[in-house]
Amino acid sequence: MSTRRDRFTHRAGYRLEYLVNEPEEPADPYLHVLFHGFSAIERHVPPVFARKQWRGWQDAVCLFLSDPIHFVTPDSGCGWFLLGEDEFRPRIFELQQELLARFGLRGTVWHGLSSGGYAALRYCVRSGGEGLAFVVSPHNDPVILPQWHREAVPYLGLPGWGPPEVTTSVLEHWSGDKYLHAMLSEKDSYFGLKHLKPIMAALDGRPNVRAVVLRDGRGHGFISDADYETQLAKAKHDWEAHRAIAASERNSACPTSR
Repeated sequence: MSTRRDRFTHRAGYRLEYLVNEPEEPADPYLHVLFHGFSAIERHVPPVFARKQWRGWQDAVCLFLSDPIHFVTPDSGCGWFLLGEDEFRPRIFELQQELLARFGLRGTVWHGLSSGGYAALRYCVRSGGEGLAFVVSPHNDPVILPQWHREAVPYLGLPGWGPPEVTTSVLEHWSGDKYLHAMLSEKDSYFGLKHLKPIMAALDGRPNVRAVVLRDGRGHGFISDADYETQLAKAKHDWEAHRAIAASERNSACPTSR
């Protein structure tokens, strides 16, 4: 297994650091992209998901992305609201396509919790190819977060800062080659539900959307390893089942000419 660490530098000077895990024999046929959405207290290399590393990352082709706002201020915990996305997003997609082609992978799993889930869902929507957004308590409208005025507003004047997108506005581009598996822990806050409900309403009735509440007695951000692994396995299973149905429907719509 090998890893490589590098960084993108935005013209305004912001750095987006990433670490790619490249096992010799990936355990599953997917690229896993993990977004780090926490404050500087949680800053590690590689960036972490849910205050810990996802246990399966050692055996998967993984791309860990840190949050450029943390290189500007150690105080902001809002994450991905965002600095330099006009340049970072295309570079991330180039790296994604490179890894998919190099390892012959079937698609991308975009992981994220909270602000990381906000990023993961939006990147899944905008990325090329088939993707699974595997998210925990994703944000919808960052401006309604309690910490917005404390942790984001003081930095709105930084060059390269873009206004935060509302997730439901991005979902107008939701397509049949994507799949959403969203989760809330049982004791999630009012704001967790306030964010997820409009996302689910915007995608109401879609066969490629699933949301679950984990009856685990845990609060926001403290999903257990066992729950995470179980839900990820379920999400990949459902995603593959959806892909099989979609492929069958495409074949039926385009019969072989005689």
